[in-house]
Amino acid sequence: MARFQRTVRMTVKRDEGDIILLYRLSEEEDSTFPAFSCAYAITVTKIDCGGRRREIKHISDISRNKAEAEKIFGMISRGRVTPMCLEEVLDDIFALR
Repeated sequence: MARFQRTVRMTVKRDEGDIILLYRLSEEEDSTFPAFSCAYAITVTKIDCGGRRREIKHISDISRNKAEAEKIFGMISRGRVTPMCLEEVLDDIFALR
């Protein structure tokens, strides 16, 4: 299955200790059935200012609804969630529903 990604929204936060957090909300589409398989994904990247250390976490299919995906993205980026705890935070968000 070929997948295509398109960035919907991106936010950059500079945190204490010269850490940069990059948040990206993307729309992923399966080329076989684009109308039926569009989903949204979140990628969080943590980089120290020297660029020597980088952590990346990508989670596909957080939602199939754009408004809901943007709401989740807002909570993640405002909360300055790191790649290491992204899955746990998403689990908590989905458990509240």
